[in-house]
Amino acid sequence: MKTQFITGSITYAIRGRDLLRKHGFKARMEKTPNHLDRVGCGYSIIVEGDADKAEEVLRNARVKILGKIKLN
Repeated sequence: MKTQFITGSITYAIRGRDLLRKHGFKARMEKTPNHLDRVGCGYSIIVEGDADKAEEVLRNARVKILGKIKLN
């Protein structure tokens, strides 16, 4: 299962991606599609695996998450 976390800045996206990788997640950063980019920097973190655990890791590190979308 993949989840897209929309972040508040490119810095949060990079930091979050690197942090999740250190915690064993497969994570990448990509440009948020225009129709999803309501606010923020326009970058998201795509994570494979347990979305709740990934979100917990991000929030504990104070990575600003503006939205979460489950992907196929």
